[in-house]
Amino acid sequence: MGYMETNTLQDRVTRIEGRTDRILLTSGAMFLVWQVAFFNVVHTPRGVLRTVDLVATVALLVWAGALLMLVATGGGAFRSSEVREILDDELARSQRGQAFQNAFWTLMLVAFAGYAATTFAEVPARLLAHVSLSAGVLAAVATMAYLRRR
Repeated sequence: MGYMETNTLQDRVTRIEGRTDRILLTSGAMFLVWQVAFFNVVHTPRGVLRTVDLVATVALLVWAGALLMLVATGGGAFRSSEVREILDDELARSQRGQAFQNAFWTLMLVAFAGYAATTFAEVPARLLAHVSLSAGVLAAVATMAYLRRR
């Protein structure tokens, strides 16, 4: 590979990293706002699942999955092997490890709190799953956004 090819590849990687950082920040912030709106506006504790509840659940799962995939790949999931190799350096692997470690511990704390809460009140499984997933995703995204800003 010549100098010009390497330089162009490095420019592509730099653009992908910048775009990934912007997506992490904006989508993570929008995900958080959506969670606040969900619990204040959308969420209605009732036994019957409406179509709008099903759409909101699918949207949450797709969005959470997309954010986790972004954290896991650094934005290079659908890129060439050369780009993925550069994006997957030691620092990126370390940052991803820290992000998923924080997500794991956040998930454990929510599960612990949810379990303790069931001693005093009825906690619907769907609500606990929603809170657990959302908290874990937000912890991973916030960690990555923070670590990549340094």
